[in-house]
Amino acid sequence: MKSIGKIDAGLRSRNAQERWAAAEAAGELIAVKPWDVWRLVLRHGASDDEDLRTAVATCMLEHLLEDHFDTFFPLLEAQIRGGNYALGDTLRRCWKLGAAELPNNAKKWDRLLSDAKRAARSSA
Repeated sequence: MKSIGKIDAGLRSRNAQERWAAAEAAGELIAVKPWDVWRLVLRHGASDDEDLRTAVATCMLEHLLEDHFDTFFPLLEAQIRGGNYALGDTLRRCWKLGAAELPNNAKKWDRLLSDAKRAARSSA
């Protein structure tokens, strides 16, 4: 198992292959260290690098929400509604899986994305 520190360093790499490998390693830790993965999502999910946001979305955030929607979606929502629109873009890149597919959760997800798009356009 890779350490969170090594994963964090990999996510900061300029090498796309290293970033994706680090994102995949983080995704493998969701079952045992979801809060550590959440902190990585916050740190790297708002990156200016579109490829990094995609890696965070598909390897980390969508699986965090798949298994821990009730815990992490409210925190994600607070970040995005607070103006972290890059993190909203990261959410947009995710698939709804597991708990995120439940009807009430899917509605919350869709409403947040819709509101975030509108807010991002009006702040531009």
